[in-house]
Amino acid sequence: MSLNISNHNKSRNSPVFIKDIRLVIPLFLLNKLKNHPLTQGTYPVSLGKTTHQENVKINHLSARHHCLIYCQSGSAIVDHKNRKREVNRGDLVICSPDEQLLFSTKPDKNNAFFWINFTGNLAQDFAERLLMKMDDGLANVGLLTNIINDFDDLLALGSRGYTATNVIHAVHVLQQALSFLALQLRLTAFKSNATFDIDDIETLMRNNLHQELSLDTLAHYSRLSKFHFAKKFKELTDTAPIQHFINMKMQQACSELDNSDKTIKVIAESLGYSDPYYFSRLFKKIIGMSPKQYRDSRHK
Repeated sequence: MSLNISNHNKSRNSPVFIKDIRLVIPLFLLNKLKNHPLTQGTYPVSLGKTTHQENVKINHLSARHHCLIYCQSGSAIVDHKNRKREVNRGDLVICSPDEQLLFSTKPDKNNAFFWINFTGNLAQDFAERLLMKMDDGLANVGLLTNIINDFDDLLALGSRGYTATNVIHAVHVLQQALSFLALQLRLTAFKSNATFDIDDIETLMRNNLHQELSLDTLAHYSRLSKFHFAKKFKELTDTAPIQHFINMKMQQACSELDNSDKTIKVIAESLGYSDPYYFSRLFKKIIGMSPKQYRDSRHK
């Protein structure tokens, strides 16, 4: 990945931004990251932030790592997969190894772009979680304060020093950021195309933990057919609607077992289960232990 400014200076593997922040992970450290069990999954190769007001170009070609760019403010043009598109505030761009990408910022006093090159045994898996909800490597996730803070935390690694503790922490900050971005992309994509509000559905479930809710009731509330509702719900939560409702009941049961002296029978009845034995079997199937074992475990 290289940067061309007016004088066409180029770096070996990462952009050089005048008066901006750049951190290139030293070779000795990359070798350690590649082999350490706590870091080999996904780790940064280089990263930085540009607030350059003039035109800046980033070329990503035949690299062995993934490239991610996040726009905090400003605007740019990305040329990727034979498509030229505009990048604006809150947009995320990702490019896989051996793909060509040309990223050109527009002259703007508000320009603020974060970029990171990352690799590792799980890098492709993280990238795929992002790409599945993106339009050929571009999507809007909005202005995310926690992601900006994560990038700042990563960039501070150079000043904190390359101790094992600092580096391991930085790697997991990166993984946390990638995981959160994948979640945010999923939520954004779903809400932009959704025919119902998942928050409303979960509120309905939470307000009815004391009784049963049928798929018919949930679908009717959402004004969708049962099939369409169940399909859309599972796309967002990875869980069928009724199973999600049951899981919420079991979470409430755990809270009651932890924070009250109510009998298991009373807890079961408060969650709509008239048969405490059925409730106990269901609880064990989901939680992995019986209600009594769960309650007893808090004292161990």
